[in-house]
This record gives sequence, structure tokens and C-alpha cells, in this order.
Amino acid sequence: MALTTEEMYANIRPGKKRFFVKLAIFVFIAAVLAAAALWFFAGRDKAPEYITAAPYVGSVESTVSASGTINATNEVNIGSQLSGTISEVLVEENDRVKKGDVLAVINPETINQTIARYNAQLYSARAALEASQASLANKQWNYERLRRLYKATDGKSPSASEMESARMDYQTALAEIEVKKAAIKEAETNLNSAKIDLKNSIIVSPIDGVVLTRSVDAGQTVAASFSTPELFTVAENLEKMKLVVKVSEADVGKVAEGQSVNFTVDAYPDRVFSSVVDRVNIGASSSDDNIVSYETTIYIDNGDYLLRSGMSATADIITASSENAVLVPVSALYFDPSSVMSSAEPAKKGGFFGPPPRRRGQKTEEVRKTGDRGTLWILKNGAPEKLEVALGVSDGKNVEVIGSAISPETPVITGVKTGK
Repeated sequence: MALTTEEMYANIRPGKKRFFVKLAIFVFIAAVLAAAALWFFAGRDKAPEYITAAPYVGSVESTVSASGTINATNEVNIGSQLSGTISEVLVEENDRVKKGDVLAVINPETINQTIARYNAQLYSARAALEASQASLANKQWNYERLRRLYKATDGKSPSASEMESARMDYQTALAEIEVKKAAIKEAETNLNSAKIDLKNSIIVSPIDGVVLTRSVDAGQTVAASFSTPELFTVAENLEKMKLVVKVSEADVGKVAEGQSVNFTVDAYPDRVFSSVVDRVNIGASSSDDNIVSYETTIYIDNGDYLLRSGMSATADIITASSENAVLVPVSALYFDPSSVMSSAEPAKKGGFFGPPPRRRGQKTEEVRKTGDRGTLWILKNGAPEKLEVALGVSDGKNVEVIGSAISPETPVITGVKTGK
């Protein structure tokens, strides 16, 4: 009678069980090590396969990017110096206005009442002056009469006290005249001030331009007690606009007046506008994040009126450019052949399974771009050869190689294939 598998394992002694388990583990580990050794030694004998790029002749520009806001060259915020109720608004947004055109009117009833009161005060002050002048003439006549009599009687009549009293009355009348003149001046000043308020109740445009914003309606109350409320914004000339961008302190040394600028706005993403740098501020401005930047002003021709006040723009300021330049990828400057050599010695660098991976962007001591010089590796007879070159303008992707060190036929190494 045949035994089942369970019965066969039941008849095997425990020592034999452990022997077969150990044998199975040993065979599995040996197979794994053999496969790893085969893969490793096969890879060591294979020559590295380099990635190359051919230099080419083209144009390159070095730019500084910055963002800012477009505004009219001269925007005037028009407010009110008076408090009151707006009785009339005569313009709308986008209306063209001339200097002196009426934009809005504040109800002048209270001001007219004030003017009438000051007119009455002025009339009263002038009448009081006339009365004082008549009193002065009377007291002057009396004083002169007594003085002549005193002189004619050789001081016997009138008495000295009468003479002094008459003289004091005359001096007092003279002083009253000055007081009345001052009262007239005060009334005239108050009246003129009220007339100025009446004039200011009519809000006019100080320039020729276009109404950009209107923030008031008829019937609205204007309160100018603590600050001047802004009622209108008028732009003088929309054919000339200005773009103010903030250039970071790391890039401001490259930016100068007269440099070309290309910029875009969200409203026309497929169109590039051009201008030049007009002014770079010497003084710095800082943001809420304590980032130091320098305001740079760019004036724009806007004859087609496509650009509008308040638009955000992204500008590229061209700080350097080169035509018909021999260009290579910037990545070629950071190719390091020692990384390929280190991969052939895994036991020394990273243990049995190869070297530890290099961090992205990690640089070596041998390969550097320093100042206007750099190191390239070219492929010559199947092997990398080091080449020191002079560098020119770079746009971050490609860099200009100055001189005749390389030509479009020179294979420049940019990397090595890592696949097996």
C-alpha cells in the first residue's frame, strides 16, 4: 500500500528536516550571488556610452525677468476738499475730458448761506467804520478847538484836565478806526474763503485726459473731515504708458538704462511688446517678505490702446546678446567624467552593489565654470578629452563659446547613458 506525502514526512526524522531546509536556503543564496556577479562583471567590461551634442551657430540673449504693473504716465486722483452731498455727476468712466471741465457738483446751499452771512458782516463792519470816522472827526475838532483856546489864553482856559481828556478821546477814536478796519479785513477774508469753498464745490478736471475711475454718485455724501476722498481718477495720456517692475538685488547690477525689454500681459498671451529701460532706481524698496528689489521704469508706446492701466506684465530685460555665436548646451559645462570612472570601481566607492548615487546638481572639483572660462569634454577617438574654453553670453539653456576651440562638427559630451 502506497504512503501519502504526509505519511512520508511523518516517517522522516527531525534532523533530516533541518538538513533539507538549510540546503534549500543555501541553493537560493548561491543562485542570487551568481546572478549578481554575472550582471556586475558583464557591466564592467562594457565601455561607457556617451551622450553628445553638436555645437550650432545661432543667436543668444541673456535676460533678467521681473514683473510689475502698467499705469498711465500721469494719473491724477481728483478728490474733494469739502464735505457735503453730491448733487450732480457729469461724467462716466472712459469719458474724455478737457482741463476745466466740470466732473461733479457738491450741493452749494450751505456755502451760499455762509457767503450771505459774511456779506452781512462785511456791510456791518463798513458801517461801523463810517460811524467811527464821524466820531473821530468830532473828537478831533473838539481837541483842536480846546488846544487853540488854551494857547490863546496862555494856559488859563481850559484846564489841563480838560485838555488831557479831549486828547484821550481823540486818541481813542483813532484806535477805534483801526479796530473797525481790522473787522472789515476779517469779514472780507471770511467772505473770500467762503467763495473759494463755493468754487471748490464744483469739481473740475485739472488736466486733459480720460476718466479711468468714478467712485461717486449723485446723492452720495462726501466727508472730507480727516482726509481728502478720491472721487475720480483721470489719466492724462493713454498713448504713453509706463511699466514699473521690481528687479531683485541679485540681478540689478546687470540692468542699465537703454537696454531692450520684451514683455507680455495676460490679456494678450501670444503677443510680445517691446520697449527700453528708462530708469533704474538707486534706492531700494522692500516687500512684505523683506525681499530687497529696485524699481525699474519702462515707458511704452500705446498708440493702439491695447494696454490698460492696472495690467500686470512680465518683462524680460535683455542684458547681453550675441549674433552668429557658437552655442553648446549649458549642461555640457557640468559633465564630469570622473563619475563614469567611479562607476567602474564599485567595491571601492559604494560596496558590492555599486557606488552611492550622486545628488542631483552635485559638482566636482575638476569641472567648473569660473568667470568667463569653462571646461568642456569632447569625444575624440571614442574617449573624452578635456577642453578649456572662453565663454560668452548664456540664456540658461545654451552658452556661447568664444574663439575657434570647437566647431559645429565637434561632438561635445553632455552625459553618459546609464542603462545596460
